[in-house]
Amino acid sequence: MKSDHVINFLQFILGMFLNLAIVAVVGYAVYAFAIWGFNFGVGMAYDMVYVGEDYEYIFVLEEDTPAAEVSLMLEERGIINSSRLFNLELFLMGRVRTYEAGTYRLNRSMTNTEVHQILRGSMIGYAPHDVITVLEGWTILDMANYFEERGFFTAEEFIYVATYGHFGFNFLLDVPERPNGLEGYLFPDTYQIPVNPTPGDIIWRMLNRFDEVFDGAMHEQAIQMGLTLDEVVIMASIVEREARLASERPIISQVIHNRININMHLEMCSTVSYVLYREYGIHRERLLYVDLEIDSPYNTYRNPGLPIGPIANPGAASLRAVLNPSGDDYLFFALYVAETGEHYFSRTIQEHRAADQRARARGV
Repeated sequence: MKSDHVINFLQFILGMFLNLAIVAVVGYAVYAFAIWGFNFGVGMAYDMVYVGEDYEYIFVLEEDTPAAEVSLMLEERGIINSSRLFNLELFLMGRVRTYEAGTYRLNRSMTNTEVHQILRGSMIGYAPHDVITVLEGWTILDMANYFEERGFFTAEEFIYVATYGHFGFNFLLDVPERPNGLEGYLFPDTYQIPVNPTPGDIIWRMLNRFDEVFDGAMHEQAIQMGLTLDEVVIMASIVEREARLASERPIISQVIHNRININMHLEMCSTVSYVLYREYGIHRERLLYVDLEIDSPYNTYRNPGLPIGPIANPGAASLRAVLNPSGDDYLFFALYVAETGEHYFSRTIQEHRAADQRARARGV
């Protein structure tokens, strides 16, 4: 009887190892077939890459882009059909998903493997590119003139697209229609762009960067403060134009909050300067009293509350300042040191007038 038990046990062990061996062989065969299929597809694709505007795409990969986001970017631009299948194919082939920043000429008829190899630098596909730097506080008109000076396109072309163009970002759904279009949302930064770009190429990158910077945490913070995204951007644009010192951004932000909370006119010179520059092409070092009477929904001397739209394109520091004001009870500020942009902050109109007189005595 014992020998029967031993024999049965040995047969069980032998059967188990045999089953494992069969599973391993089948698994290897499936893997080998998949690799063969992928390689066969790559071979066929070399003779099936179409050319022309409908197929070619200049793909710009910024520095420090997480590998997990690359496949999503490729899918959004129609270069690959599915980010999930793209990632699965790379996993089965044992590929390492690390990519080189740069500008690449891809083709919508390329296989996933070809796209991967180009972004890894193992195939020819690197495209010439330009670099642009958009400064904090620039307006759409400033950008338009800069791009025209660079020889990309005319200033009028850029202004038209920035005013009437449609871009598929969810945050833009809550932005009302107004004369200055996307003013405030074209995020200032340094970008790699294609050679011979269109206005849309550049605008899309700036909007995408804004969407990255103004993240979920900032949206939640704005909601808790009772502010819409557009209100935050409008306030940040004023902070950007009024503050020259980083340390003063939260204080100027607080002045804006304080005035709005007590229904006091903002009376920000930067809003009048915006109207003069945008509507009349006039730039003044110091406003005239007659300028303060300009009839415009951007003029915060004549109109209560915020202007109807941003007066510049703010950077991250000004956006954060609006969401994190200083907590002071100041209502006024006056330029005190012209060279550095330092202001003197006051709580009462009497303090403010005294500070203004001291500044005038110093020649400011």
